[in-house]
Amino acid sequence: MKINVETVPVGGDYKTNCYLVENDETKQLVIIDPGSQAELILKAIGERTPVAVLITHGHFDHISAVDEICGRYDIPLHIHELDVAKLTNDTMNESVTFGFHVKVKTKPQTVTDEQELTLAGITFTVLHTPGHSKGGVCYRMPENQGIFCGDTLFNGGYGRYDFGDGNFSELKQSLRKLINLSPKMIAYPGHGPTTFAGK
Repeated sequence: MKINVETVPVGGDYKTNCYLVENDETKQLVIIDPGSQAELILKAIGERTPVAVLITHGHFDHISAVDEICGRYDIPLHIHELDVAKLTNDTMNESVTFGFHVKVKTKPQTVTDEQELTLAGITFTVLHTPGHSKGGVCYRMPENQGIFCGDTLFNGGYGRYDFGDGNFSELKQSLRKLINLSPKMIAYPGHGPTTFAGK
């Protein structure tokens, strides 16, 4: 199976990477982290068919367009159970910190560590990677075609851990998990250019 990954940078100064993950055979999409600017995401989707939204963690710059996207296509939202509360709490999702008030109305479906989700004919494996956020996760694609790592791992760095439920010790453990994946694969971070995970 060939999987096409398209990056849609959203959020102005925050430059959050929203990813459109397409099954080349069915032309169905999974949308990862629709952080804001729903109109840009909708334009990028075009005539293709989204089937679900996956969230790497519940901070405002990764969830702000969820309601518009899920509502437009009537598709489910997936997020780790430990970050569900961030969807409706603008203090916990850090939007208040930056002068916003983001709250998501869409009811989520929760994911857990090592769970497999088959969406658009693509089986994603969930890796729980706390540290930046208590419910942070990565989504690994099949056949070593890559991993979406949210704000855990960046090109040349890693996520901050000074938010409400951030924890440096947990972040280090999560980074070790990503570094020890095998084989080496492309990693799609929540901000900035791609990098690599694994060895």
